Amino acid sequence: MYNDKPMKPLALNAGEQARWDHTGLRRRMILGAWAEDLEDELSRHLPPDRREAWGPSDMSSNPFEQITRQLAVLYHENPAVTNMNGDVDPLVGREGLVTKAGFWQLMQRAQQMVIGLRECMIRIDVNPHSQMTPARVPGIQYRLVTPDLVYCEAHPDQPDVPVYYQEYRLRKSTKGFVWVADVLDIRDMDNPRFGMFEINQDGTLGADVSETYMGHPTHEGEGYPYRDANNTPFIPVVMYHAEKTGYLWDPYFGSQMVYGSLTSAVLYSMWTHLVKSASWSQKYVAGLTLAGLSQIDQNSVARRASISTDPSSILVFTQDPDAQGQPMVGSFGIATDPHDLLESIAKYEMRVAMAAGLSPAELSRSNGDPRSGYSLSVSKAGQREAQKKFAPVFRMADEELLAKTAMLSNRFLGTNLPEDGYRVSYHSMPLTPTEMQAQREDIIAKMNAGLISPVTAVMMMYDDMDPKEAREYLLQIRRERAEFT
Repeated sequence: MYNDKPMKPLALNAGEQARWDHTGLRRRMILGAWAEDLEDELSRHLPPDRREAWGPSDMSSNPFEQITRQLAVLYHENPAVTNMNGDVDPLVGREGLVTKAGFWQLMQRAQQMVIGLRECMIRIDVNPHSQMTPARVPGIQYRLVTPDLVYCEAHPDQPDVPVYYQEYRLRKSTKGFVWVADVLDIRDMDNPRFGMFEINQDGTLGADVSETYMGHPTHEGEGYPYRDANNTPFIPVVMYHAEKTGYLWDPYFGSQMVYGSLTSAVLYSMWTHLVKSASWSQKYVAGLTLAGLSQIDQNSVARRASISTDPSSILVFTQDPDAQGQPMVGSFGIATDPHDLLESIAKYEMRVAMAAGLSPAELSRSNGDPRSGYSLSVSKAGQREAQKKFAPVFRMADEELLAKTAMLSNRFLGTNLPEDGYRVSYHSMPLTPTEMQAQREDIIAKMNAGLISPVTAVMMMYDDMDPKEAREYLLQIRRERAEFT
């Protein structure tokens, strides 16, 4: 669809451009679109003739993608949402706006993006009941926006709160595809602005194209549509952070895992080449000329000559008239055992994965075969620790998103939802049977040692029980034992 898309405009300054470039690399590695990036990395490691000899690159190993995907477990079940100020069912119930928009399903993938890119935005759009948009079903829509498509400015007293949001989007026009920018600006709360503008190649705003793509002029001042019940303007975007740093962006944290994953792919490409080379020994001749040789380097003096060979082929040699001594034909084996190299690469991958903050105990390979290092596994305990780590910062963003969704729904869809007071609770990952057995044994041992009471032991085994319920549970067991005795 985008074969004819123009080049993305530059960022407004060198710092933003560097952030975009690095974030774009991370995004491509998560999406599996990093073939060109790997090719660039291979070219930095190898001269052209050796690169050609290696053949196709190997993209089967990507610790960065594997680890970020396995740490994104916060939304394995839809979170529980409550609000003391009103009914939340129209918002998050089975037929609620958030549920019908598929937000929780979106977050199952979006969390990986947030962890990998460090930040992502969720843009909230509303389809009002309007004759202008008959093809669109009234309701709420959510859209994931990655940071390499966004320029933001923060509030001067709150450096992690955006008050200017500029999102680059590819739009179709009569001239083909063009880059435009959605601009949401509340730096001046008395004169907020929402419009769409062409983007010049240097990143500056060009002509106002709001009429073309939105069907109305730029909204300014009182015409700004995104306001809460108190008529206070807001930006219908929520920024999700992997970690609260107090700033808008934290793009380079964990870069060692990103670049380490690229190096890992280079090493696996080398291993693939080695395996092919190890299929038969390296041949050599001295004092003879091999018929049928072709020069590989066409641009200058050839550094290497080649001929297609196979164990079933017959090579033809002629006497070299300039050779001194007895002609020789021989072979020698490879210098490195492929198994040893694979073991070394697998250990390197473990180091790369530890750059994500995981301990060796939380990482494993599926079996004893070093090749299984292609699929690094994070233990259930490691995933639960990640869940605890990410829950507070994601909870803040989710609660902000629910509040802004309610504001938009009340204003455009005629609902009467509470606009604050939302509380989000995430479901813990269930224990594996092995973990449950180990937990029970530990609790029983502590109870038998007198370190905890039977009531406490029951509450530890069944975390949904309060002390009263735990006592009743124990009394019921005692009554039943007495009855059957």
